[in-house]
Amino acid sequence: CWFVVGVLGSINVTGYSGGGVSITCRYDRRYTDNKKYFCKGRWSECTDRIRTNTKNKWVDSGRFSLYDDTSAAVFTVTIRDLREQDSGTYQCAVDKSGIDFYTEVNLKVVTADCCEKSISLSAAAGGSVNISCRYPQSHSADVKFVCRRSGSDLCAEETSVKESRRWSAEGQMQLYDDREQQLLTGIISHVTQQHSAEYWCGVQSDQGHKSFITRVLVSVTDANSHRISTSSSTSTSSSSSSSSFSSGESPLVSSVSPITGSSLIISVSVLLLLIFTVILIVIITLWRRRQLHNAHSSFKRSQRTPANIDAVGRINVIIKQMFVLIKPITNCSI
Repeated sequence: CWFVVGVLGSINVTGYSGGGVSITCRYDRRYTDNKKYFCKGRWSECTDRIRTNTKNKWVDSGRFSLYDDTSAAVFTVTIRDLREQDSGTYQCAVDKSGIDFYTEVNLKVVTADCCEKSISLSAAAGGSVNISCRYPQSHSADVKFVCRRSGSDLCAEETSVKESRRWSAEGQMQLYDDREQQLLTGIISHVTQQHSAEYWCGVQSDQGHKSFITRVLVSVTDANSHRISTSSSTSTSSSSSSSSFSSGESPLVSSVSPITGSSLIISVSVLLLLIFTVILIVIITLWRRRQLHNAHSSFKRSQRTPANIDAVGRINVIIKQMFVLIKPITNCSI
């Protein structure tokens, strides 16, 4: 097989380390039965990465996959787990006698410091999953998407958004693209265990090529088991926090629950009630002490009156007289 330069043109694709790309290659309908392949190198010396004669089914070769859609006269090549050394020139080609038709693909793989390569999320059945993915500023104007992977197809199910700051809904998935913040937000509502899967956040160029940036692993559990797991995680987190404080380190917060307006009002009300109760108890205690002190002082003053003193003196005289009367009787008995 040999090539003629520039037969079907060339395309430029940007991929991100750890992610993937999906490259769309069109061909003439006359060659739906021919082999399709994807190779790396210039037209004169191109090394196969994947080659197949299989139609309308995904075929794998290492990190490369190819799907020949004969009804649309398009074959798609997917590269997973991208590395910077994957950068270079490739060819989308149709194997035929004489001259092979091809499209030159210039792939550039870079590291996106802005974006996470992978995140994991969990939710209880019946709840919702909130997905947040950042993307490079250079893709602000591009279409954004969240895809669900199925086998070799990184985008078996897709929900996309084309406008900034406007919700786009498809099925149970809603997407919102904030281009000023370069933040893509997705919400999957009323999830079931069937939603447990691998998803990808990414961008799509105007030529239809996809760049998969962040992998999102979603795990949906039974509601009861999720409550038990959450309780256990909370206890573990509390123990870890105590340990961190004792060692002088700042605890890491894995998640923060938003405080609603009503919750804040209730919290403040309870705090004010507690403060009021404490103040009231202090006032009552001080008042009782004051009453007891006054009563004691009055009793002491009453004990010091002349009448009381005279009565005490009389009692002492009587006791002395009794002692005088008893003493002779005691001596006689002895």
